[in-house]
Amino acid sequence: MTDSNLPITIVYGVIAVCGGIARYLSSYVNGQPFRLTIFIASAFVAGFSGWMFALLGQSLSMPTPLLYAMAGVGGFSGEQTMKLIVEYLTNRLK
Repeated sequence: MTDSNLPITIVYGVIAVCGGIARYLSSYVNGQPFRLTIFIASAFVAGFSGWMFALLGQSLSMPTPLLYAMAGVGGFSGEQTMKLIVEYLTNRLK
Protein backbone atom coordinates (compact mmCIF):
# COMPACT_ATOMS: atom_id res chain seq x y z
CA MET A 1 0.00 0.00 0.00
CA THR A 2 1.43 3.35 -1.00
CA ASP A 3 0.94 6.64 0.81
CA SER A 4 -1.46 7.77 -1.92
CA ASN A 5 -3.75 4.78 -1.14
CA LEU A 6 -3.83 5.43 2.61
CA PRO A 7 -6.71 7.96 2.64
CA ILE A 8 -9.00 5.66 0.64
CA THR A 9 -8.27 2.66 2.86
CA ILE A 10 -9.13 4.80 5.88
CA VAL A 11 -12.46 5.62 4.20
CA TYR A 12 -13.09 1.88 3.71
CA GLY A 13 -12.49 1.34 7.42
CA VAL A 14 -14.84 4.17 8.42
CA ILE A 15 -17.58 2.85 6.13
CA ALA A 16 -17.05 -0.65 7.52
CA VAL A 17 -17.37 0.61 11.11
CA CYS A 18 -20.61 2.37 10.10
CA GLY A 19 -21.87 -0.95 8.70
CA GLY A 20 -21.10 -2.67 12.00
CA ILE A 21 -22.78 0.10 13.98
CA ALA A 22 -25.84 -0.22 11.74
CA ARG A 23 -26.00 -3.94 12.45
CA TYR A 24 -25.63 -3.43 16.20
CA LEU A 25 -28.27 -0.71 16.29
CA SER A 26 -30.58 -2.91 14.23
CA SER A 27 -30.30 -5.63 16.88
CA TYR A 28 -30.88 -3.00 19.58
CA VAL A 29 -34.06 -1.80 17.86
CA ASN A 30 -35.19 -5.43 17.70
CA GLY A 31 -34.94 -5.90 21.46
CA GLN A 32 -31.30 -6.63 22.33
CA PRO A 33 -30.13 -4.65 25.37
CA PHE A 34 -27.49 -2.01 24.69
CA ARG A 35 -24.03 -2.81 26.08
CA LEU A 36 -21.27 -0.30 25.41
CA THR A 37 -18.50 -2.91 25.52
CA ILE A 38 -20.25 -5.09 22.92
CA PHE A 39 -20.96 -2.00 20.82
CA ILE A 40 -17.26 -1.06 20.78
CA ALA A 41 -16.14 -4.62 20.09
CA SER A 42 -18.68 -4.91 17.26
CA ALA A 43 -17.44 -1.68 15.72
CA PHE A 44 -13.83 -2.90 15.89
CA VAL A 45 -14.63 -6.29 14.31
CA ALA A 46 -16.78 -4.61 11.68
CA GLY A 47 -14.05 -2.15 10.80
CA PHE A 48 -11.49 -4.89 10.33
CA SER A 49 -13.71 -7.28 8.39
CA GLY A 50 -15.17 -4.59 6.13
CA TRP A 51 -11.74 -3.17 5.45
CA MET A 52 -10.42 -6.63 4.53
CA PHE A 53 -13.41 -7.21 2.24
CA ALA A 54 -12.83 -3.89 0.47
CA LEU A 55 -9.14 -4.73 0.03
CA LEU A 56 -10.11 -8.09 -1.45
CA GLY A 57 -12.38 -6.29 -3.90
CA GLN A 58 -9.60 -3.83 -4.69
CA SER A 59 -7.22 -6.70 -5.44
CA LEU A 60 -9.86 -8.09 -7.81
CA SER A 61 -10.04 -4.70 -9.58
CA MET A 62 -13.66 -4.06 -8.65
CA PRO A 63 -15.06 -0.61 -9.50
CA THR A 64 -14.65 2.00 -6.76
CA PRO A 65 -18.37 2.36 -5.93
CA LEU A 66 -18.55 -1.40 -5.41
CA LEU A 67 -15.55 -1.23 -3.05
CA TYR A 68 -17.42 1.23 -0.86
CA ALA A 69 -20.42 -1.10 -0.82
CA MET A 70 -18.17 -4.05 -0.02
CA ALA A 71 -16.70 -2.16 2.94
CA GLY A 72 -20.17 -1.40 4.33
CA VAL A 73 -21.58 -4.86 3.72
CA GLY A 74 -18.42 -6.46 5.07
CA GLY A 75 -18.73 -4.36 8.21
CA PHE A 76 -22.40 -5.18 8.59
CA SER A 77 -21.71 -8.90 8.15
CA GLY A 78 -18.75 -8.91 10.54
CA GLU A 79 -17.19 -12.29 11.19
CA GLN A 80 -19.15 -13.93 8.37
CA THR A 81 -17.18 -11.72 5.99
CA MET A 82 -13.93 -13.05 7.40
CA LYS A 83 -15.13 -16.62 6.87
CA LEU A 84 -15.91 -15.77 3.25
CA ILE A 85 -12.47 -14.24 2.75
CA VAL A 86 -10.73 -17.25 4.30
CA GLU A 87 -12.77 -19.59 2.09
CA TYR A 88 -11.92 -17.54 -1.00
CA LEU A 89 -8.20 -17.51 -0.18
CA THR A 90 -8.17 -21.21 0.68
CA ASN A 91 -9.74 -22.11 -2.67
CA ARG A 92 -7.52 -19.67 -4.52
CA LEU A 93 -4.31 -21.01 -2.99
CA LYS A 94 -5.06 -24.71 -3.65
